Amino acid sequence: MIVAMLSRLMTRKEQLLLVVLASAIFVGALVLYFHDKRPPTAAPSVPVESDPEPLAALKNEIREMEPVVAPSLADTVQPTALRFPKALCVSVAGAVHAPGVYELDSEARVKDLIKVAKGETDEADLSDINLAAKLIDGSTLVVPAAPEMAADGGKLTLRSGQSAAALNPPQYTISGWQPLAPGSATAPQAKTGSGAPSSGAAQARPGGLIDVNTASQEELESLPGIGPVTAEKIIQYRSLTPFTTVDELDNVSGIGPKKLEALRPLVCVR
Repeated sequence: MIVAMLSRLMTRKEQLLLVVLASAIFVGALVLYFHDKRPPTAAPSVPVESDPEPLAALKNEIREMEPVVAPSLADTVQPTALRFPKALCVSVAGAVHAPGVYELDSEARVKDLIKVAKGETDEADLSDINLAAKLIDGSTLVVPAAPEMAADGGKLTLRSGQSAAALNPPQYTISGWQPLAPGSATAPQAKTGSGAPSSGAAQARPGGLIDVNTASQEELESLPGIGPVTAEKIIQYRSLTPFTTVDELDNVSGIGPKKLEALRPLVCVR
């Protein structure tokens, strides 16, 4: 009814404009409708340039946040600060299982040197070795073999090499050991450079008899006709068979009846 009234009031030209306007509105509505139904297209990717300065600043912040590790005690101690006992360099030879040169503590003893040399052999003679003596730097300990008794024409004689007293420093032997003097580094020598008995050897028992079973190498050499070799033989003999009478000195090689008579008033057996 409204459209009929408007058609009567509008001219033909105005009616055509109205139709065209309505058609345009309709077509526009269809275009908008179908445009909304199209799938969305992905936007082109745009490369993003990284700024190195912010990244570097971030790394520095991370490093500052890391925990600080304290150095260990092993890293702080210098090797030069470590102190070790002074070592001795000594050698051992003779009747031991492993002769050679060894380094031991400055307080080591003769028994320690024999131990590191794998011990003494079955033939070793330790009767005159001072096992408690302190070692001397640069010295050599010689462990002698035990002497052997043999019959020679019905006479018992001693066959052996050199004794411990002849092979070692005096303090390494029981017969030659002397206590260290206050402030001295080594024990005094058993003899003087000329080979004569040192003072105190011949006078060890002034006016008395010398016991051939306990006399030292020096005391035996102070007797008339007894030199270093014969004194060693006396010590070796008594280490196997202690003397029971003075007459048994005749069994020692190098002592005959004449020398025995010269010794008889000067020696004894206890």
